[in-house]
Amino acid sequence: MSSNWRADVQGLRAVAVGLVIAGHAGLSGFEGGFVGVDVFFVLSGFLITTLLLRETDRSGTVSISQFYARRARRILPAATATMLVVLTYSAIVLPQTRTDQIASDAGWAAVFLANVHFAKEAVDYFHSAAPSPFQHYWSLSVEEQFYVVWPLLVLAVALWIPKHHRRRAITAVATLVAVVSLAWSLHATATDPTTAYFSTPARAFELAAGALLACLAGRVQVATTSTRVGRIGAAALGVVGVGTLVYATASFSEETHFPGWHALVPVLATVALLVAGPATPTGWLLSKQPLRYLGDISFSLYLWHWPILILAPEAIPGGGVRQLLIMLALILAASAASYHWIEMPFQRHKIPHLTKGRRALALWPAAAALALVAGTSSQAYAGYQVDVAKANAEEWFKDNPDVLDTDDKPVTGVLKTTVKAAEEGAPLPPEVEFDATDSWAERGGYCYAGYGETKLDGDCVYGDGKAKRTVAVVGDSHIGMWLPALDTLAERQHVKLVPFVKLACAAYGVKQKSSKMTVEECEDFRKWTNEQITKLKPDTIVVGARGMLDMEERDGVSTEEQWREGVREGVDDFEKITPDVRVFADVPSVDHDPGECLSDARNLLEDCVVKADGTEVDSNEVTQEALAGTEAAYVDIVDLVCTERCPLVVGDVVTYYDDSHITATWVDRVTPALGKRLGRLDRSA
Repeated sequence: MSSNWRADVQGLRAVAVGLVIAGHAGLSGFEGGFVGVDVFFVLSGFLITTLLLRETDRSGTVSISQFYARRARRILPAATATMLVVLTYSAIVLPQTRTDQIASDAGWAAVFLANVHFAKEAVDYFHSAAPSPFQHYWSLSVEEQFYVVWPLLVLAVALWIPKHHRRRAITAVATLVAVVSLAWSLHATATDPTTAYFSTPARAFELAAGALLACLAGRVQVATTSTRVGRIGAAALGVVGVGTLVYATASFSEETHFPGWHALVPVLATVALLVAGPATPTGWLLSKQPLRYLGDISFSLYLWHWPILILAPEAIPGGGVRQLLIMLALILAASAASYHWIEMPFQRHKIPHLTKGRRALALWPAAAALALVAGTSSQAYAGYQVDVAKANAEEWFKDNPDVLDTDDKPVTGVLKTTVKAAEEGAPLPPEVEFDATDSWAERGGYCYAGYGETKLDGDCVYGDGKAKRTVAVVGDSHIGMWLPALDTLAERQHVKLVPFVKLACAAYGVKQKSSKMTVEECEDFRKWTNEQITKLKPDTIVVGARGMLDMEERDGVSTEEQWREGVREGVDDFEKITPDVRVFADVPSVDHDPGECLSDARNLLEDCVVKADGTEVDSNEVTQEALAGTEAAYVDIVDLVCTERCPLVVGDVVTYYDDSHITATWVDRVTPALGKRLGRLDRSA
């Protein structure tokens, strides 16, 4: 296996970036395409270590300054150009809240700490509601963090170990790094997979595997080319490598705990293909065009594919195959331009004042400064657009003050007034301020069971804690979001309120499973809740849930029928404890991000009013059918939030803080109306 440039390595780069793009584009069969990043890690460790070893063999040392100058020419120009384009686009096109977040993400990415940032923010790589266009920079951060340490280790060995023992010493160091990192990866992935996904210590073994292979390159070359058996074995390794990558791509998914031991699959597959070399059937295929060209531009392909896949759908109508093909064409065009006009001029020293020798080191602070200036400028421009829109809105509302005057008026009336104003072209209210923390959880001190929890720790009590009469509130966050109102009503009526709330887990016996919660976890919480309520013997049980959430057809039984049966059986069980059971309806979810919609300077009020339909609304009819024949009372609260449509802001009050939950402030606003519908929380009084 030659340490010189290899065409099959370029082809392998093309395969790696192709897997990533296919996976991120949502193509069927490529759910595990994220393993392409692991292929890149191994290739990077192999190629960089090959260069370092060649330098130590030639000079007996490693020039750290020259190493980082090469990295600067290789990484920074294209990565910074992508940032500048995305930040400019976000300032012009995206809402202010999104632009602010993207600018913050760019700052972390510019100093190669994107992985630390996203881990700290607990970003779920596969389930982010509004993924950052710089989210994929996490892998660049992992590489650069690794290369802060690895060249220094090689330099230390080169300076302290005699030449004839140097290669073995570097091999030993690479082995140690790989073993320690793999052990940590196994532990971290088992205990905190979201953080482990972005972790450099949990990923270092992948780069170290490539480094280790580079150290053993000479011996492997002899073993695979010196005999007929070796050549046959190399060919077989290539086939095994391809098959293993196909297996990982097809069988891994967002449910796979990664990296951990699963990451060994693409890592070993890549090692097998590198060992097989170019003189094998797989190597021959990887060495052919157009794979080689795609490998040449693979870095730019990686940089551009994610922001285009994330941002372009808003600008390309229609969806489906047509939209995907247009986005893929944009990715290819942007990447080719980036490669030829940005990457190559810097790598071929065609910009002498910045690329010659150690001068390229200036690219590091220059790139960070550019990203900082661009991020700050994008935020300033987005803020300017919002200020202009607010000034125009103030003029409109001077002539139409009734739209903002919603205090002390019936809820249903102000909702109708708002929707009518939207239809007549009203702007967004100038004083509206979105607050993502305006939630029942913040208000109530997070008194609920989160993901991974099967019971509540400590005593959670609302209302009048000294009262003898007790009301139990049971369900998921869609009953939890009404706790501020129930708390107020309970305190006024001298009733103790005890919540039994778990995220995404309905009070009824239906099977709900998501990426964050197993069916068993939810069922364990329900069992614990029923035991506690039986002991508590409340006078009243208030029940609510997000309708038919995370359910699917099972054994030919539709989700509607499962929900109907679950509600009926659940209410029957509650009525055995107390005859007073109140079942809340569910409110519609909205297909807008409220924060983004309300901070978009281009939007009118009409743009932030959505249809009152969807699964939650459909579930209400099924719930009512299930209650037939029981004594339970159905509490319809949909018209406290929506008419036929749901405004995201009424007057200057925001109604939703995310796609399905009502703000605590709006709950306060409708508490009197809700109180009239409920009457006394405890009818035994």
